[in-house]
Formats: sequence, structure tokens, C-alpha cells
Amino acid sequence: MGLMTLSERPEMARKIQVLLPDVVQTLQDANKHIRMKALLVFQSVVGHMERTKASHVALQLSGKLLPLFDDECSQLRELSIRLFKDLIKAVVCCDKRRMKNKVWRGLVPLLFHMSDQTQSVAKVSEEALLAVAEILKWEELKDLIQAQQTWRITECLLVKDRRRVEKYLHQSMPYLKDAQASLREAAIKFIALQAMEEDSEASICSLAAQTVLILTSSRARHSLSRSLWVLRCWPC
Repeated sequence: MGLMTLSERPEMARKIQVLLPDVVQTLQDANKHIRMKALLVFQSVVGHMERTKASHVALQLSGKLLPLFDDECSQLRELSIRLFKDLIKAVVCCDKRRMKNKVWRGLVPLLFHMSDQTQSVAKVSEEALLAVAEILKWEELKDLIQAQQTWRITECLLVKDRRRVEKYLHQSMPYLKDAQASLREAAIKFIALQAMEEDSEASICSLAAQTVLILTSSRARHSLSRSLWVLRCWPC
């Protein structure tokens, strides 16, 4: 009988906790089915754990899920983001400060995946981003997510903590080559807004504004390649 089946039984789920470090290693396996099974095992086992133990696992596992958010398999994206959300909610008070330092890395990927072409992924990304806002006690972000004001969420991230903007930019760059046009558009919009917020040169701000207007027009999808060209022409 496999771990996935055993993990569905509360008494067995608690007994196989010792194997979780080995299960973590399978998250890097090339076989998507193995990774999916690993995520399901974690989801089941964490759900049967005592709260303090689940909180400890959450701290150890949350960061390892981030690469799976961008997997080409939509099921893996959905499962990993859902588990990330559940881990955030499992954290107890004494571990919340440490968890806060970890969840910042999930803000940009979750924001972008709110535009995921797979609706179930987009929905769970919104739910996970809301969980992040709650643990960070970031009321403005929470309100914007609930109102589904994606444009203002982007602005909110950029103005909240200037020290993190460079990290956000670094995270957003790979999405310029994402297979999904909707995620490429989200990345360009994010980068353009950053330029508008930070750059002192009027010409750069103007180009950024033009890019944002293109992306928010009804012909945004068809204008994507032109927008990318504009970004490449920006001075370093």
C-alpha cells in the first residue's frame, strides 16, 4: 500500500511523519505524477498532525513549494499553491514571525498566477494571496484582494516596502518568457509600474506609462510583443 493511501488514515498519517524529509526530496523529481503524489501526501499528513507539529512542517516546507507554482502542469500549480495556503493557515502564533519572513517570496508569483489561464489555479492563487495578507496583517492588501482590484494590488506591493522592490523585480523577470500570455502581460505591467514609481527620468516614466496603457487596452494580448520591445529599449 502506497504512502498516499496510508496518509489518508489519521492513525497512519501520524506514524509516517518521520518519512516526510524523504517525501520532500521527491518534489524535485522529473516525473510530475510523483510530485503530485508527494503534494497530496503532505496535504493529508499535515491535516492530521497536531497543530504545533504542522506549524513546524509549514516553516520547513513552504519555501520548497515556490518553484512548483510555475510548473507547466496546471494540476501541480494548483496543488502546490493550495498546500502553500494550507501551510500558512497551519502556523501557530509562536511561529508566525518566522513564517512572515518566508511568505514575502510568494507575493509576486501568487499575484501573477491570479491571471493564470487555468481558472482553478487563478482562484487558489487569490485564496493563497489572501492568506499571505492575513498572516502579514496587511489590511490594505487584504481589502484589494477581496475586491479583486489586481491593478491596485500591484501598486500596493511596490509602495509598501521599497527595500523589497528589487527582489520583486528579480522575481518578475522570468515571467517575461512564460508560456502563458496572461502571465507575461502581468510581468510587464509590474515592471512598468515599478519604473513609473522609481525612475527620475521623465522619458522612462513616459515609456512605462505607454506600456501600461497598451497592456490595459482591449488589444493588450495582441500588443504584447510590441510592449516587450519597448521594455528592451529602456536604458540600463
